[in-house]
Amino acid sequence: MTGPAAAPGLRSRRTLAIAWLVVAAVAAVASVAAITATPPPATEAARAAELKKDTLCPVCDGQNVLESNAPVAAAIRRQIDDLVSEDRDDDEIRAYLARQYGEDVNALPPSGGVGALVWVVPVVGFAAAATMVKIRLFPRRRRTRRAGRAGPQPAAADPPGAAEHDGAPRPRRTRAVATVAVVAVVAVAAGVALARSAGLARPGETITGEIDRSARSLLFDAENLLAQGENDQARAVLDELAGRHDLPEALIISARLHEREGEVLSALTELDAVLRDDPNHVEALTLRGWLLVRLPDDELVAAGIASLDAALSQTPDGFDAWVFRGYVARVIEGDLPRAVELYEAALERNPPPAMRAQLTELVAQMRAEGER
Repeated sequence: MTGPAAAPGLRSRRTLAIAWLVVAAVAAVASVAAITATPPPATEAARAAELKKDTLCPVCDGQNVLESNAPVAAAIRRQIDDLVSEDRDDDEIRAYLARQYGEDVNALPPSGGVGALVWVVPVVGFAAAATMVKIRLFPRRRRTRRAGRAGPQPAAADPPGAAEHDGAPRPRRTRAVATVAVVAVVAVAAGVALARSAGLARPGETITGEIDRSARSLLFDAENLLAQGENDQARAVLDELAGRHDLPEALIISARLHEREGEVLSALTELDAVLRDDPNHVEALTLRGWLLVRLPDDELVAAGIASLDAALSQTPDGFDAWVFRGYVARVIEGDLPRAVELYEAALERNPPPAMRAQLTELVAQMRAEGER
């Protein structure tokens, strides 16, 4: 059938195509909601477990801290438990862990840069499917319009069974639209699955979960052993690292180890080596200042204060420099308002629970003393 008489059939096909696209869109949105929607954790333990699933072990290949047996993963699990018990919100906890261990401990994909592609894949998949439907179904419009402008054609005998197909979409086209709709849903679901897993591996890493012995791994091992008081083991790891890498982070950990062992001169020597290459290295300035202000020499104390002030001039995200400079203001300079200001700045930078409690108590005491 041609000419105006074909219009009802064309409209029917267009209506069906639009209906299928609506179905595909609804199904795609439902797929995203079903995959991403999770009820809020009912307990603190459940919330902590979710955070641990979303936090990568910094020395493992693709494992989160809930799965890993690495010492640093165990330390992070304890930190998460402590922070959850303090009723910190999830974003605050993730930000704290990122400052302590690096941005890539967050298993959630980033919202910008190349990582944002994992959020775009579902949309692109559906758009591609919709384009396929349009290309597949709508070219007949031009042929129908041309036939209508050409005027009525001589009638021809309808083939057997033609009447039952007039004005109705062909089954082949219906199947094509259904197939494309399924493709759209699958594309969206695959994109969401990709988004949920994108953070679980870093560039160049495998997903075996095995412990590596890279420079990064050794640094975290040394840091964790130092935190646990395993000085000899921490030194052994640093010795292994020194034979393969020349990193300022290793020198700083070594300086902290020397400080713990009472070897202040050795610690200062290593910190000065870091500062020769990078005079603005915040952690080196902070530790150097803290070592110097506790020595019984006015000139060295003044040099230590200058070092701490140089660190604070960069507004560091960590709390150490603020705490140490607050100590100087409170104990050495006797400037309680300044000490309160510095300790409050440290509290804004998420110190560990025990330090937070101590700083809060000191601030309250100094405020009370200042009101007398």
